[in-house]
Amino acid sequence: MALPTVEEKVRDHFHDDAARFDAIYEKKKGPLAAFIDNYWRGVVQKRLELNVEKLRPLEGKKILDVGCGSGRFCIAYALEGAKKVVGIDFAPGMIEIADRLANEAGVGDRCEYVVGTFPDDIDPNEGPFDGCSGNGFFDYVENPVPIIAAMRELTKGRMIMSFPKAVEWRIPLRRLRFWMKGTPLFLYTEPQVRDILAKAGVTDFEFIHLDRDYLVVADV
Repeated sequence: MALPTVEEKVRDHFHDDAARFDAIYEKKKGPLAAFIDNYWRGVVQKRLELNVEKLRPLEGKKILDVGCGSGRFCIAYALEGAKKVVGIDFAPGMIEIADRLANEAGVGDRCEYVVGTFPDDIDPNEGPFDGCSGNGFFDYVENPVPIIAAMRELTKGRMIMSFPKAVEWRIPLRRLRFWMKGTPLFLYTEPQVRDILAKAGVTDFEFIHLDRDYLVVADV
């Protein structure tokens, strides 16, 4: 029997962990859970807020979110006026939550979710998109260059991507946690991120240090 690929390991991890992951965004939680999420995972909410800020104005735009998870970014874009948001994630459990949350937020008609792998499972005819994001995604991607190049080719506007820092005080614990779960984790130095962007043909960008992440805001 063949060993599972990196993609399969990550997919299975997030399918099984979908509800716990989405709970990071919930405001109603116990004191301990609130402390852990704010102290250890607060960057998740900061990324969401900064993505919306950097993609504004969103009215009438068509946006792609790669590795959309539970769809929180897609919903935020739709609530800001995006006419259509396409989110793709390979974890079915994440997409189930995303569909439910979009309908609860009243934007289910403007959020389209795809269970699959990017770019293979996105119809090229969907492009060009006015904006594209990929947050908390490259943490789990073995080779980001072709994915970023595909994002760039499908986008005629702004791209926003996050990359987790390889050197940061919380990293040893994060590495241990993922190693214990058998889930691949990829971390980056600033020179590595800049090299990846150059190889993917992304040259015009703003480089932001956001807590434990590098956030790249690129115009393509």
